Amino acid sequence: MSLSLSCMKTPPERSGITFKVGAQLEARDRQKNWYTATIEKIDYNKERVLIHYRQWSRRHDEWFQWNSPYLRPMERVNLRRQGRSPPHSQPMFVSGTKVLACWTDCRFYPAKILRVNKDDSYTVRFYDGVVRTVKPTKVKPFQEVRTIHLPLVLM
Repeated sequence: MSLSLSCMKTPPERSGITFKVGAQLEARDRQKNWYTATIEKIDYNKERVLIHYRQWSRRHDEWFQWNSPYLRPMERVNLRRQGRSPPHSQPMFVSGTKVLACWTDCRFYPAKILRVNKDDSYTVRFYDGVVRTVKPTKVKPFQEVRTIHLPLVLM
């Protein structure tokens, strides 16, 4: 039995993550801690990667679906430790801008920027009236859903 390359699944394009054996990234373990990790194996049929947490025993190696939110690029951590945002990765917003801001459930909800703080965080008011301060990585542009109205043609 031979496997045709044309039916082989390919990993998704994910900014900052290269899906190849030996590539470095960060992975979140079951205790919700993020660690530097290396891709050890790729299972193209099951669309997953075997992750080895650096400086941990191989018995902790773990399979992740390659589209898992528990995999992320490594450079984010280094920038965060330095107190910087990735260059040009986050748009800057001004007071009064309608945005989507991250809530405690890690979902994004409509909000309005009340002020931009000195540490680049934003004070936002969610549409239910709650005011919170959020990091710049937790704010993204608001995208209106537009409805196209076509003229009704009577025959």
